[in-house]
Amino acid sequence: MRLSIVAELRKEDAGLNCVETTSRLELKCTMPKSTCSQHYRILREAGIIHSERRGVELTSKVRRKELDGRFPGLLDAILKAWRRELEGG
Repeated sequence: MRLSIVAELRKEDAGLNCVETTSRLELKCTMPKSTCSQHYRILREAGIIHSERRGVELTSKVRRKELDGRFPGLLDAILKAWRRELEGG
């Protein structure tokens, strides 16, 4: 689930909130907002995403520059392997 969230967040430079992410992943009915918030918290604490408050919403985006600076190519490799696994190969 967290890899799905990270992959979706990478598509949006401006970031997304939990509701936007779940609707894009078509999980609105299967994942409560509290569960999504928990995944986002874990990703934030791991340093993978950064969140900022915009009004009443918390918008998050991948810390791409920081991750690539410290671990060049790692995020791309992880997501590529994950996609390959999803495709069954």
